[in-house]
Amino acid sequence: MASIRKVTHRSGRVSWQARWRDPTGAQRSKNFRRRIDAERFLITVQARKLAGTYIDPQAGRIRLGDFARQATAGWVNRRDSTKARDESYLRSLVLPTFAEMPIGKIGLFDVQEWVNDLDADGYAPATIRKAYQLLARILNDAVKGGLIAASPCQDVDLPKIEHTEKRFLSPDEIVLLADTINPRYRALVITAAYTGCRIGELIALDVDRYQPDQRIFRIERSLAEVRGHLRFGHPKTAAARRAVTLPSWLPAVIDQHLADYPPGPDGLLFTAPQGGPIRRNAFRSRVWLPAVADSVGQPMRFHDLRHSHVALLIAEGAHPAVIASRLGHTSVKTVLDVYGHLYQGLDRNAADTLNPPWDDPDVDAMWTRRNRHRDQGRGLA
Repeated sequence: MASIRKVTHRSGRVSWQARWRDPTGAQRSKNFRRRIDAERFLITVQARKLAGTYIDPQAGRIRLGDFARQATAGWVNRRDSTKARDESYLRSLVLPTFAEMPIGKIGLFDVQEWVNDLDADGYAPATIRKAYQLLARILNDAVKGGLIAASPCQDVDLPKIEHTEKRFLSPDEIVLLADTINPRYRALVITAAYTGCRIGELIALDVDRYQPDQRIFRIERSLAEVRGHLRFGHPKTAAARRAVTLPSWLPAVIDQHLADYPPGPDGLLFTAPQGGPIRRNAFRSRVWLPAVADSVGQPMRFHDLRHSHVALLIAEGAHPAVIASRLGHTSVKTVLDVYGHLYQGLDRNAADTLNPPWDDPDVDAMWTRRNRHRDQGRGLA
């Protein structure tokens, strides 16, 4: 049973205490300055108890900093690089504002003001969105745990990400870049452009996952650098774990590369000058950027070789489902959303193959045969 009683404090201040039992049977109470506020509160409590959405008012007092440590510790299936990124964003962008705030006190306007401040401080829109997603996930865990009724991370205005134009190299430009870069990495550039594999996937490949007789790469792991340490991990998704068929001429390029630069102790196909794994940051600054400057020019990321691979496939009329499979995407929609504009020329070519019905006797004959078969089935012929 719920009740309200008048309470006089030692200071002489009067308040109205709402008393009720929570779903576990424990006695709870909360003071209000006005009786009407206590009555309204008890009505809400009773309604939530009946609906099964009751939230202990005391639960929301835990500080976000304390709860974040508990919540993130329970997040599984995260790659080491993702963990490091989340910890960095949490430490530098989220906790300075919310660490000491009780999670039950964080409101929509608090979150919006935080986003606006990050934007004003010059953080990139993509960075702000990642930090916001991290905060939203923590608060969603609080909702799931019954600590708060709803997350304040709803209907928040986020800065828009301005998509930069992707770079697509032509075959001649790919050869120019491959011939300009340090010869040790020539095969790496060509392989990236003609398989669409990510750099983390390529530098994790070893001789056991390369099957030249079947012209296949088995993409089963990826190599990342986290806080200066190299770590092998699983691909991002189940679809990213795949077999990629190589063009018929590519195994010869790779085999020549292995003859010139034998695999190291780990059996890696592509190695650093000392024979160990390639460190992406060092490769980018010492090898990639100088080669780009001396050949195709900026802007040009290694990932743009993956985009170039898609452009080559689309130009040859490859089906979006085949492209998605080669890239390790879970959906054809991703290919169409990102590269749909490259299909415009193919659409014109497809339209040009259609002749008017009055100029194509074959179509008319096919239609006539179809109707004849239909009439025979009805006994009309």
